[in-house]
Amino acid sequence: MPHKHGRRSSTTSLKSIRRASIIAHGNVEVSEISLLKEETCTGDHYLTPEQLENIYRTNVVTGLTENFAAELLERYGPNELKELHGTSYWTLFRNNLFGWFQCVLWTAAIVNFIGYFLSSDSGSGEEESAEAHSAKEYLYLGSVIAATIVGTGIFGFYQEAKNAAVMSGFEKLVPPNAVVIREGVKKTIPNVDLVIGDIVEMSGGDIVPADVRILTCTNFNTDMSSLTGESEPIKHRPECTHSNPMESKNMAYFGCPITEGFAKAIVIATGEMTQIGKIAGLVTGLTKEETPIAKEITHFIKLLCGVAFVFGIIFFFMVYFIQNSMLSALQYMLGIILANVPEGLIVTLTVCMTLSAKSLKKKNCLAKTLQAVETLGSTSCICSDKTGTLTENQMNVSHLFTNFKIIDKDDHHYVTNVSYATLCLAACLNLKATFTFDTMHMPIEKRKVLGDASEAAILRYMEANRSATQVREENPKVGEIPFSSAYKYQVTIHRMLNTDTHYLIMKGAPEIVVEYCSQVHTDDGVQNLTPQLKKELKANFIKIANMGERVIGYCDLKLPVESYPVGYKFDAQARNFPLEDLIFLGAVSMIDPPRQNIDKYIGLCRSAGIKVIMVTGDHPVTALAISRRCGTISMPTAYDYAFEHHIDLADVPPHIKSQFKAAVITGDDLRKMSVNDLKAVQTRYQEITFARTSPQQKLFIVETYQLLGYVVAVTGDGVNDSPALKKADIGIAMGINGTEVSKKAADMILLDDNFASIVLGVQEGRRIFDNLKKTIAYTLTSNLPEMAPFVLYACLGLPLPITLMLIIVINVGTDLLPAMSLAYEESEEDIMSIPPRKLTDHLVNGVLLFMAYFQVGLIQFFSAMYAYFIIFAQDGFFPSSLIFVRSEWENTRILVKDTLGREWNYRDRKRLERKAQTAYFVAVAWTQISDVIICKTRRVSIIKKGMRNHVLNASIVVDLLGALLVSYWPVCHELFSTEPLSWWDFFLAIPFAILMIVMDEIRRYLIRNSVNKWVESETYY
Repeated sequence: MPHKHGRRSSTTSLKSIRRASIIAHGNVEVSEISLLKEETCTGDHYLTPEQLENIYRTNVVTGLTENFAAELLERYGPNELKELHGTSYWTLFRNNLFGWFQCVLWTAAIVNFIGYFLSSDSGSGEEESAEAHSAKEYLYLGSVIAATIVGTGIFGFYQEAKNAAVMSGFEKLVPPNAVVIREGVKKTIPNVDLVIGDIVEMSGGDIVPADVRILTCTNFNTDMSSLTGESEPIKHRPECTHSNPMESKNMAYFGCPITEGFAKAIVIATGEMTQIGKIAGLVTGLTKEETPIAKEITHFIKLLCGVAFVFGIIFFFMVYFIQNSMLSALQYMLGIILANVPEGLIVTLTVCMTLSAKSLKKKNCLAKTLQAVETLGSTSCICSDKTGTLTENQMNVSHLFTNFKIIDKDDHHYVTNVSYATLCLAACLNLKATFTFDTMHMPIEKRKVLGDASEAAILRYMEANRSATQVREENPKVGEIPFSSAYKYQVTIHRMLNTDTHYLIMKGAPEIVVEYCSQVHTDDGVQNLTPQLKKELKANFIKIANMGERVIGYCDLKLPVESYPVGYKFDAQARNFPLEDLIFLGAVSMIDPPRQNIDKYIGLCRSAGIKVIMVTGDHPVTALAISRRCGTISMPTAYDYAFEHHIDLADVPPHIKSQFKAAVITGDDLRKMSVNDLKAVQTRYQEITFARTSPQQKLFIVETYQLLGYVVAVTGDGVNDSPALKKADIGIAMGINGTEVSKKAADMILLDDNFASIVLGVQEGRRIFDNLKKTIAYTLTSNLPEMAPFVLYACLGLPLPITLMLIIVINVGTDLLPAMSLAYEESEEDIMSIPPRKLTDHLVNGVLLFMAYFQVGLIQFFSAMYAYFIIFAQDGFFPSSLIFVRSEWENTRILVKDTLGREWNYRDRKRLERKAQTAYFVAVAWTQISDVIICKTRRVSIIKKGMRNHVLNASIVVDLLGALLVSYWPVCHELFSTEPLSWWDFFLAIPFAILMIVMDEIRRYLIRNSVNKWVESETYY
């Protein structure tokens, strides 16, 4: 077997070296990604030191020779990690300024500038100026469109750059130096010069310098939470303890902090060949799908632009052949394109999502990209890490076991009991953790602790209940046997100053500690520990462990003063004190408790149709216990059956297993599964928790849920989470306890590390999707009254009802603020009581287009044409006299007769035309005010919804002021070729505006009361 594992190790190393060379050059191909997704496969943890010497051509005593080390460094490269780079500022700027939609607008701007130069060169005669649009207007149009693109692009770039500027990643995991033995000499070298086969020495406070196999160690503990998700330090030993190298205690991994102890180890992987290196390769090479909202917006804009260009080109040729004028045809094509392409749409959508991003930040969710806001709202599956997200990320005492009773930590009925007091005294004294001096003035729960998580939990509890610091000062420690993974206990001996005696305390795994005891402490005194009582004790240990809690047992012995007088020298090596016939006191159990009200927020997710799955590196029993407390698992599992029947999980009959609708799937289970197997598991079980998972397995889980059609959100805080964070539809990193690597891979950062903030974020994301629909519906409504005049101009020969400049004023002027104000609308209904939107539920659908163009838009068009015809009729031009009058109207040398027989020269009739165009514009402005009011709500009555959106109310006032300025301010007359209206002409569209509100209120009433299902299916967008 050793030779088999040795060959596998060598093969694995060669594969890893090839991967590293490709990753280092930044060229991670699909085939390499599939290799990186493979589980760690090495046999080094099985091998003896002699076998390791043969494989790595080293010596465990003298180390490598300098020449061979230099050769290996040259061959395999330095021991460093390539930095994970985010999206560059240039890329962000380019995407915001030269995206697909922006390129369409740039084309329109360029065409206007071309029109300006052509118009300028066409001569100065009256004929030419009558046939062509004024050069000045082309210049205005091109400048306004270009300014709109640049302004929108800079705004979008600023928002994304501000949020995406997160910190550097992997390089902070790398220690600067390493202690190695080469040619028998111990020396300190730069960590980048470390090579495979090097013999290294590591001590508490250092960082593991590479992936290593431990040869010898003393009380050596490392924090592997960033790789495994386990919050407890790993207590290492030289022996192989598990078939999985990630779980074997004789392996330590690059970048993990060393909490205490000393170890000597052999380097088995460096740089990109290490576990962190492979994770870095995955994160670098993985590609992310376009976000759902990005797909929606791109699809919508392409559709809109495609239609605009098709119609624009058709009418370009039609007008060109009719009028034989290139500039007139160009003007007409631009009119069709600009009427169909809402120039202010991108800035409106950007502002809407920016406002939501700000709202999310107030709820402790920082969106690195604006599109992440809506993606969170469309999430249908959340794969959540346990530690720090669902839990408090701080071990707390949960139960105490004494007098054969399991006592809740908050149950104070037992505080006066003798057995409880004795257990607490022992727990106070046998404790290495201490509070830092500079935090002693703070409340106990906020003090910093020097020590591991379990000891910190005991210290905080005992300080609050028994003043542990004072107890330890009064009873100093005079002897100790440190904890060792070999015998799994720790012993301390204290001088009790009040009695001048010595007190021995042992703590450790309860099933180990109880074996050193012959008696048990109860409230009735000390009893002999019979086999029956010992069995009862062990049953209680199992019961507590099955609650997912870590249990520490305690026993004691009061040493006789005649044998151990004051001043006695206790020798841990000689063991000159008794370690048998001790008295069992009880146990203390700890758990990282669920966050407050977490079950409530998990319940909200369920009611919202969102599947919540815990994915953790913790033990299955712990994962199941926390899942139950959090609410991610509420139904029985095969584990529960095994606990109840006192059998192993493997012994649960298959027909019993098949009955359960909830399951805990372990990393070992996942290793045996194909994609189809995991799909079947995910489909079969309603509730799932994944335990003991590796980074590759987390990625596998995410990809499989995506294949099943879920929009997947992933939360994580460690380096091990970064591949899954990168691949998820939306990756959510922890802002407080998250590593910088995880923050860089994520799309959103949770500033308070609280799952509740995700739920609030989902709610905000759903609200913004609804509001984006309303914004687009509002924006599109004016397209018909902007485009139809050009059709009438070409087909019926009417004087042009609206100019290109006034279309621009509507699209990037009067429409802009009302469209943005819809982002402030509150939800119409309880959006967390309905399922996530389906991917087929598009942002822009046929019903929305029908409503925008052929219901509301049609009324707007009729109102604007009504105002247009009224202005002409007031001065003698009835509608019938305007049909096919265009050729005479545009001819500067012809006098045109009105219906009353009066003759109009070119200048007077153009002034009348400008007045009619102004009335047309004002009518669109009035009906757009009604439009923004009806867009506030799609189902609820506007009377019930009210006008509580003060931003929208202000936008209506601004819209109205804009119409007044265009109509009456001389500067606007010059800029936009408008004329002043009489006061009654300004209000011509009011009846149509009222009609729009009344009609839509009736539509909403019919939808709410289910009077006619046809109305809902055809008009509810």
